[in-house]
Amino acid sequence: MFVLLFVVFSCAKESSPEGRSKIRDNHLQVQLDSLKSQNAALRKEIDWIKNELSVMNP
Repeated sequence: MFVLLFVVFSCAKESSPEGRSKIRDNHLQVQLDSLKSQNAALRKEIDWIKNELSVMNP
């Protein structure tokens, strides 16, 4: 019984180097997507500020 449980748990993604690297890569991709989204939002804000400044100082 314990051997069967050990086999089941040892087959999890976290137990192999390849599985751990896939989990890490997925986590990094989520972070990268989040940074890209934040970057796009900042660019929009900067463009808006530039437009407002150019209207105020023609």
